Amino acid sequence: MENVYTSYTRRIESVTYYFVKKFVVFADLKDVPPILEGYGMHANFDQACTIAGINDMEIKNQLLTEIETGLKQAKVIDLNDTGYSNQKVAGL
Repeated sequence: MENVYTSYTRRIESVTYYFVKKFVVFADLKDVPPILEGYGMHANFDQACTIAGINDMEIKNQLLTEIETGLKQAKVIDLNDTGYSNQKVAGL
């Protein structure tokens, strides 16, 4: 078992938000996908990490460097392209 982290930014109404995710990966189990253990979003990077449960300064520095050097953007998915319907199932 190991932890894997991802981070990226997204600009919303002229404010840059940091998104930080912490996953648990079971490398020895091939059919088990990564499990999301922590997720943080905030305009302050340190606060986003705290919300996600990441307190290790080395990991936080690595994630911030990743953002600053490669500025990853959040992927926007158009719900019309996914077949999403706003209709609800009867009885729910």
